[in-house]
Amino acid sequence: MATKVTKTNAELLELVRALNMTPLEKGSKAEAKIKKIADKIKPLFDEYNEKREDIRLDHAHAESNGVLDLNEKGEYQFTKEGIKGMAKDMKKLLDDTFEFYQFTFSTEGIDSFKFLAGWVEGIEPEQPSESDEE
Repeated sequence: MATKVTKTNAELLELVRALNMTPLEKGSKAEAKIKKIADKIKPLFDEYNEKREDIRLDHAHAESNGVLDLNEKGEYQFTKEGIKGMAKDMKKLLDDTFEFYQFTFSTEGIDSFKFLAGWVEGIEPEQPSESDEE
């Protein structure tokens, strides 16, 4: 039975970044498992991006008639207050939590990927060495 854990959106972003930066051997077990993890978390990441875009839209500057004020590149423009409000809401979004069932497959090939600790059962977080504690 998979363990249910609580994760933050900030932890999700760290995982996505680590997955994207991890060099993998083509056709390896590790590549297959990382792809499976990426596929499973994609809906969570898509949901985060949707909420993030809603926050940007909510704080974008609009003219008095409600029409969005866009720059020459078609990007939202923000007032100083809009930027402050957006930053506060973005931080809150990063701190938002969701429940996640850990992956329960063999850690063979991925056991050295410490960034998967908490996402994959059986992978332990890296322990600080004694020299790090000084």
